[in-house]
Amino acid sequence: MPSHFQDVFTHFSDTCRPRKVLELENFAGWGGRVCYRVVAEEGRVFCLRRWPEGQPPRQHLELIQAVLWMSDCAGTDWLPLPFETNEGKGYVERNGFVWELLPWFSGYKIPFVEPIRPGQLVSLVEALADFHCAVESFPLATPAKGISPLARARNRQWQHWIREKFARLDTALSHSILLHVERLPAHSGFRTTEIEAIRDEMIEQAKVFLRSAFDQAGRLISILARASRIAVPHQPVLQSLYRRHLVFSDRSKNEMGRHLSGLVDCSGMSVDTPAVDMAMVLAHIAPWESAESIQALARYRKIRDIPDNEYYLMVALYHAETVLSPLDKLAKLFLPNEPGYLAAPNVAQIAAMRDELHWALGQIANFQKDE
Repeated sequence: MPSHFQDVFTHFSDTCRPRKVLELENFAGWGGRVCYRVVAEEGRVFCLRRWPEGQPPRQHLELIQAVLWMSDCAGTDWLPLPFETNEGKGYVERNGFVWELLPWFSGYKIPFVEPIRPGQLVSLVEALADFHCAVESFPLATPAKGISPLARARNRQWQHWIREKFARLDTALSHSILLHVERLPAHSGFRTTEIEAIRDEMIEQAKVFLRSAFDQAGRLISILARASRIAVPHQPVLQSLYRRHLVFSDRSKNEMGRHLSGLVDCSGMSVDTPAVDMAMVLAHIAPWESAESIQALARYRKIRDIPDNEYYLMVALYHAETVLSPLDKLAKLFLPNEPGYLAAPNVAQIAAMRDELHWALGQIANFQKDE
């Protein structure tokens, strides 16, 4: 075992000492974090996560961990609460990196090409409502009521897209044949002969999406302008509810994998309105105004009420998330001056982008039905 792993594990109980460490290949990931599957001497399995160099800000990491500890005390078992070190901390700083030892969640993730089952969605929103109730009284350093920070940020971002980024991305897509895509090892499941076809399909989807997103310009300006003036109670929210972060129990158990096993990444956690999390569920997981999402909202409300102003924010942020989340990723692929620009994306990232664009186009089509 490499010495840097030994340095990290000296800070944990002997029961966590690894017998085997395997780096997980997250070919489609965007965040830069590296995870390892750790098998300890007694057969227990953990996840060791290494943050990118210089990340995260310690104040943000300690907020995340404090919220997770409070939620754990209320009985939450599906969030990645870090194991404490011998020094009583939730992380280790070694070799220029921040390391966390986390629980291992067994199960599978639902790709965009696979619809979520009603039972999975209900399991998710009920767990989410319980979490929101559990951390509602978390002590905040900022005022407990005000404008949603995400609504305000999305309003600014959308205006920036309209002023200049739509034109820049449109120009970049017209020269997109120059996009270099990295190959992956054979065991990744992508053949070299598929790379150009996957890239070209993603680019065509991106062009269609760009036109569809631009058609929403006036509507989103109005929705977000109103949303950024609504004052609501603030509390910790997860803001990490992407399909790639959610793990459901194995297909062979719990009625075909209906049970939420865990959320593997809480790095997006912030202080905002719970409407942020529900908007992400609607944007990334459940088709808007489908029978499944309507049932899920009803189940959420049995545990935690959604006031009218919060409901409006949920709908507004759902529209914004559906449009801006794919646009932000496309900017990282095609606009070299964009923060987080990927100079050489791999084929798995391109395929994931293609699938997300296909999903988002279906969501925008639902917007247009509502008009």
